[in-house]
Formats: sequence, C-alpha cells, structure tokens
Amino acid sequence: MTTQGCGVPGPAEPTGIGVLGGAFDPPHASHRRLAVEALQRLPIRELRVIPAGDHPHKRGNRLSPAADRLAMCRLAFAGLPGVVVDDRELRRAGPSFTVDTLAALAAEQPGRALYFLIGSDNLPLLPTWRAPERILELCTVVTWPRAGHPIDDAVLGSLPVSAAARERLRAHVLTVPADDIAASDLRTRWRGGDRDLPEVAPAVRDYIAAHGLYR
Repeated sequence: MTTQGCGVPGPAEPTGIGVLGGAFDPPHASHRRLAVEALQRLPIRELRVIPAGDHPHKRGNRLSPAADRLAMCRLAFAGLPGVVVDDRELRRAGPSFTVDTLAALAAEQPGRALYFLIGSDNLPLLPTWRAPERILELCTVVTWPRAGHPIDDAVLGSLPVSAAARERLRAHVLTVPADDIAASDLRTRWRGGDRDLPEVAPAVRDYIAAHGLYR
C-alpha cells in the first residue's frame, strides 16, 4: 500500500488504528485537519489522539498540566466520528515512550494494523527514539509534511534503517498541505495578548482563558 495520496483501495471495512501523538499544547487546526485526512486516506477504522505524558523530547520545556491538555484535546476533536482521545500516556508513570504505547495497542488489538503519524520535522529524529527498530516492526510510520522540513532522498537516506524500511517510509507520506502552525508560536502570541487565534477552536480558546493557561 502507498499513502502517496492514499488512493490505493483497501478493505471494504477498514480495521486499522491510526495513532496521532503529541503534546497538544494547545491542539490546533492542523491537528484536526490531519485527523480528518488520516481517517479518509488510511485504511483505519479509528484514530487515537494520544496526548504525551512525561515527554522525553520536551523536558526542560514546561508543558501545561496533563489534565488541561487532555481537556483541550477533547474539545478540539469533538464531533469527529472515528476519533478517540486516549489518555493512556497521561496515566502512565515516568517517561512516555512511543514504543510502549504502540506495544500496548498491539497487545490490546491483535491483528489490527497500526499506523503511526509523525511530522516531517520529527522523522529525522526517529532513530533517537526508544527502540526505533521495534517501532517500525509494530506499525506503519506515516509522515505528514511540516513547512520547512521536506521529505526527500537526503532525509530518507540519512536514516540508519534498512533499505526495506526506508522504502516503506518513502511509500507512506500523506500528500496534504504542509503544516505551518507551531504550538509554541500560539502560546507566545497568547502571552502577548492575542486572544483571537483563528488556528485554535473557540472552545479551546475559551478553555485557555478560563484556566489561565499560557500566562
């Protein structure tokens, strides 16, 4: 199967599970657009949106409390059939590793293919994650484009993975407009007094204001 355009026909009733993780601090329009595209283009029955707990790659950068990020995700993805906001990483003690989440999902849903969505800015970092070889065994990694981070031969060729794994990564790229929204920019703008952030759903903006986030 190729996800370039994701036009290859799948089973009449898709059974796969998509996985979209991140800090979601805050969740924004690109996250919701990606969820819609994934459900339309991938052979999945549901998409798990999984806010990160103790994020190993964001230590030193203060995240909003887990309860707030979870609540914002539930507001941001409300009304999207097939999307499940999954709080497992927030309930897990200690560092939150993708490989553990994927292994748990695979054990809970035997026989169902997993599709893990990763931004093109993070793709070069995949080899630095916990057990990257195991991640590639547990799921199909599907890359989505981020502005300024092309998915090209130079990037793919630099990855210390097998030729087969490299070709699989090359074949599973969502052909959607590059995401140019950064949550860090949204937080900075909010702290600067901009309360009319069109990239953030009104319900999420209201939540941020009501709970005093990003002060």
